[in-house]
Amino acid sequence: MFAKFMLATLAALTLSPMVQAAQYPWYEVEIYIFERQTQTNEHWPDSPLELKTTNALDLLTPQVASDITGVSMAMGDCGNNNWNTIGTSSGDNSATSPQPPCHGLESAKTLVMPKVMPVNVLPKDDQSANLQTAILEGADKARFGEMIAKLQRQAGVQPLLHITWRQEMKPRRQAQPLHLFAGQDFATRFQANGLPISEQPLNQSSFDGFNNLMSPEKSAAVWQFDGLLNIYLSHYLYVETRFNLRQPGRKSISIEGQPATVMPYLYSLPMEQNRRIRSTEIHYFDHPAMGMILQVRRIQQSDDAESQEPELQETEADQPQTPAADTSPATNSIPPQTR
Repeated sequence: MFAKFMLATLAALTLSPMVQAAQYPWYEVEIYIFERQTQTNEHWPDSPLELKTTNALDLLTPQVASDITGVSMAMGDCGNNNWNTIGTSSGDNSATSPQPPCHGLESAKTLVMPKVMPVNVLPKDDQSANLQTAILEGADKARFGEMIAKLQRQAGVQPLLHITWRQEMKPRRQAQPLHLFAGQDFATRFQANGLPISEQPLNQSSFDGFNNLMSPEKSAAVWQFDGLLNIYLSHYLYVETRFNLRQPGRKSISIEGQPATVMPYLYSLPMEQNRRIRSTEIHYFDHPAMGMILQVRRIQQSDDAESQEPELQETEADQPQTPAADTSPATNSIPPQTR
């Protein structure tokens, strides 16, 4: 009897995560992020918002990165960093003996990112678009076309990113943020902290073959727009933004006790909000220098899934907001034109 009880308990514990995962409802999300190129008197912090991307989902890189592993092979060194790469990974960590060129190529990839991100990021294929808990969708799922056209007629509006995807809507503790980045990569001109990169004399001896197409080292990307978007379901839908918008300019800086010098500087403008939203409504997240239009659309669940998750159903009755939520009102119209 005890053995049967233990087996039943073990089976329940084993199946529990599977059942719980099956209960998460799926939603479709569409966002349009843009920059407002207007003068502002706002004073911004010296440091950008810290972005912890370790647990974040990345729907963009698989669609825009190019695999140049074959070119690295032809040059005789699959592991060099001379290309504008975002990383080279290999399953062989041995360092006890020298390895021939392209050793472990089966598990290595060298990817190159564009210098400027496309505004509309669309899936290359079904496999690269599917991250299991989030799936990038094609242009046929987007609904913001008319609204974007009206918005772009306003002066000073620069589009940055427009994507549509489906995702499992989990509670906050289980939710994974989406890593978003857009615009141009400032890594050749600025460091992530905003300071300019010192100009170094070029090594003329390296100008042979493909080397004249490459830089000596590849630093991490410094995107014009870079941030985390977290959407989760806790009886209501919540949206958390942690965005950095970078703008080049000039700043008076004193280094190592020397007199202040006016030099190029990459300003970082933060946008950090937490707001409760309702599905199907179009929401506008405002900021003096940028904006985001967002809509979350519930995907029809099967009868079984619906019956298993009554506590997760959205109720549209007004309820007191949590203290952490942004009380900025939602809007179903396009953002007003700045003057």
